[in-house]
Amino acid sequence: MESERRTRLGVVDCGTNTFTLHIADAKDGSWETVFRQHRFVRLGRDSFRSGRLSPQRVRRGLDVLGAFADTAKNYSVDQVRAFGCSALRDASNGPQFVAAAAERGWHIEVVDGQAEAEWIHLGVKDTLSPEAQGSHSVLTVDIGGGSVELIHWKQEQILGRWSVDLGVARLTDWIKPKDPLSQQDISSMRRIVDGAIAPVLQSVSAHPPQIMVGTSGAFNTLMTLEDSSAPWKNPRVADAFNTEVLSARCLALAAASKADLHLVEGMHPDRIPYISVACVLIDHLLQSFSSIDRVYRSRHTLAEGALVHGAALSSEKTSAGHLGEPGLAALEGWRPLLG
Repeated sequence: MESERRTRLGVVDCGTNTFTLHIADAKDGSWETVFRQHRFVRLGRDSFRSGRLSPQRVRRGLDVLGAFADTAKNYSVDQVRAFGCSALRDASNGPQFVAAAAERGWHIEVVDGQAEAEWIHLGVKDTLSPEAQGSHSVLTVDIGGGSVELIHWKQEQILGRWSVDLGVARLTDWIKPKDPLSQQDISSMRRIVDGAIAPVLQSVSAHPPQIMVGTSGAFNTLMTLEDSSAPWKNPRVADAFNTEVLSARCLALAAASKADLHLVEGMHPDRIPYISVACVLIDHLLQSFSSIDRVYRSRHTLAEGALVHGAALSSEKTSAGHLGEPGLAALEGWRPLLG
């Protein structure tokens, strides 16, 4: 009977830098991770100036999607969803990539920035307890390769959401920074950030956020550098940063050369190309949103938001008697693996 009530879901997030596969079992409105994998693809590398995904990055992305399809089949996944974000939104040959991905089993939904922010919020809010939030408003910051999603929220209410073109790969393509970053590079980034977040600052002024929840590879790296045990902690609970340590580390990493970054204990080599740019961005956001006095890291983002959604739908269908055996009836927006 238990197997009849369980639906195995698989989500792929085709990010600008990283592709993620998250497989989970959904039951009674909740989900539990079965398998999760990140693969560095850098799909959007050099695409924001050229307007096209490079053939090398396309091949890499399609190879990873093929491997993800094999993994999903091996884990007997019932229903899947795949999402494409900033790089696929912007590239003129994005539709060709989506068509080729379908041949490898994945129907990619290329979502706009507002929808991306909603999915991220659905995942992140699940990791910040009501006790941690209290009566304060929260600013979620998801730093991607092509865009940054900002969600201003309080308890169950979304006060505002934005997708701004401040992703670390995009900024790197635009500025072509030196190694290490020069003061001119940093000043240029700060000017770009100021222009992009001006509407956000105006909107949040009515309910200034006291809490920031960061989610992305950069925040994960910074948390690991602060606490080497962080990767083994419960991913369903947001971790608190020491804000003074976070600010000091961001300044130090922003000034470091790539050669120096390779010597930093706990620094994943695949994070090195963009971590200095990310640290400039994080430090400037903390300065700009001066009401923030607490910062958390959440490991949930778009993929986990989709799992929250899928688990809720699975529970509704099960209670209504529509599922029967797992995976035989499609959940809204979900489908069997193609191919």
